Amino acid sequence: MLFTKILVAVDGSEGSFKALNNGIEIARNTGAELTLLYVTTEIALPLYGGVHPGGVASTVVEVKEAEVVEQSHGEEILNRALRRVDPEIKTTTAILHGDPTATICAYADSHNIDLIVIGNRGHSGFKKLFLGSVSQKVITNAHQPVLVAK
Repeated sequence: MLFTKILVAVDGSEGSFKALNNGIEIARNTGAELTLLYVTTEIALPLYGGVHPGGVASTVVEVKEAEVVEQSHGEEILNRALRRVDPEIKTTTAILHGDPTATICAYADSHNIDLIVIGNRGHSGFKKLFLGSVSQKVITNAHQPVLVAK
């Protein structure tokens, strides 16, 4: 199968940069276009106010500030990723907001992506059972072939 459009999901993790290396190699060998996608995380307000750790803001202002920080973080990660891509490979970037699995799959569908390349963080045991993994969910929900880099 000849790939013409490859989507690489990057989040700054070691696994996503392994995925990027795979995506670059495939694009180099097939002449495919490369899209690097970063999905910002959901910032939630607690039900009853107060200060909460880890992805939960206590005010609407904190949510807005967190979204700005997350956008900036995504831009930084995409810039790091872009520096690794050969200049002769046509590359675009995108930052989207939402559930990572749904966003990756929807983007791939709407942009006629031929291959999704994603990293694997290597969750195991209870963490994998309860949290699942984005890569596993993308494999299950995508309409395109998915390459998981380990």
